[in-house]
Amino acid sequence: MKRFLILAVALMVALPTFAQKLSKEEKAAQAKALNETALKAIEENDWAIVPTSYIDADGIDNQLTDNAIFISFEKTSFFAQGTRVCGDSRTLVAEIKDFEKKLDKKGNLKMSFNVVGRYIQGKYQISMRNNGNVADVIFTPTSGTVRKFQGPILPSKAAGFYKKSSPM
Repeated sequence: MKRFLILAVALMVALPTFAQKLSKEEKAAQAKALNETALKAIEENDWAIVPTSYIDADGIDNQLTDNAIFISFEKTSFFAQGTRVCGDSRTLVAEIKDFEKKLDKKGNLKMSFNVVGRYIQGKYQISMRNNGNVADVIFTPTSGTVRKFQGPILPSKAAGFYKKSSPM
């Protein structure tokens, strides 16, 4: 009887994992679709990054699950919220200057731009490999600590971030 119960529990745990395995082709197609969605959002100037991890001062990679921490570019305005991405917990609004975007031969994206706002000034550098939509971001403020974080680039409507009212 115990063996039967152990076997039944093992099958209940193992079967869903076998059913959820994606083939290499399916994973590649999914990654390509995510990458194309991110590139389209960037082209339309309507994208956001909600970080999933950040690098602290000791160089340790820490996980994030707070959707109130984000950066977004919505048509003409840049927004940043959260100490992990801009050094301030308020919603900061800024203007983007010196925007540069390059796709290399392999399809990897590199973007850099300066932000100038009332409470935020500095340079963002964003890089995204062609096999998905996850971006590595470095924010170098004109004064303060460099911030490094990582997260998916999504259309701003689909990113699911929480923007506080009254941006500054």
